Amino acid sequence: MPIELTPRLKNDNWDLHQIAERGPTPGAMIKGTMPRDGYADALAQTLLLNRTLDEAVARICDTRPDLGALIKPDQAFVPYLVADLEFLGVDTSTISAAPGTQRYIDAIESNANDPCYLFGLHYVRLGACNGNRFVARKLRSVYGFTDAQGTRYLDPFGEKQRSEWNAFKTGIDALDLTQDDQDRIFAGTRDAYLLTINLDHDEFQSAEALLETHGKTLDKKAFEEGHSVHVPASETL
Repeated sequence: MPIELTPRLKNDNWDLHQIAERGPTPGAMIKGTMPRDGYADALAQTLLLNRTLDEAVARICDTRPDLGALIKPDQAFVPYLVADLEFLGVDTSTISAAPGTQRYIDAIESNANDPCYLFGLHYVRLGACNGNRFVARKLRSVYGFTDAQGTRYLDPFGEKQRSEWNAFKTGIDALDLTQDDQDRIFAGTRDAYLLTINLDHDEFQSAEALLETHGKTLDKKAFEEGHSVHVPASETL
């Protein structure tokens, strides 16, 4: 019987997950204090790395059909980002990668032949939609958006989010994966959090350095009870 992997992906990444939510960019979005122009800039950088990740994830379907069976066409994020940026009036042809964005792109490209690692990156961006639904609601109120325009990337699945996410996790736990497969997926999830944290930094900060800085203020109990600072405990997935 397969060993369930998703509890490990959640429980053994709680520290970097909590640090990630404290970063300047996600923190300002969660609080609704980010200026609209700053939000547009953040989405523009996100578009660049998701172009690379979408292409890499699409290749998983050819190299690892078992993983690929869990990847649906609507899990490609570039179309949502393009729609949001068009709504916000951003010329996507003029975007250049910031240092943190380029690091993330480099990590994707350097692991192009490691489908399990890439699947781990994909797992984290899909999981982020759970909390981002609430961020989207906040930003719609702050910016005066009247519908989903401008926030499709944050909330791509709408009311289907919970059921789609649970089905995705169930599918992962049903896979017959080797220990190496599981470890590589976990490595991808761990790096996804680390690379996301470092999007806000010109100079890369290692996991060890981040944990040394934040370690005394991390709260595992709070994470286990609410999972995310922007997801009410009643909505924890």
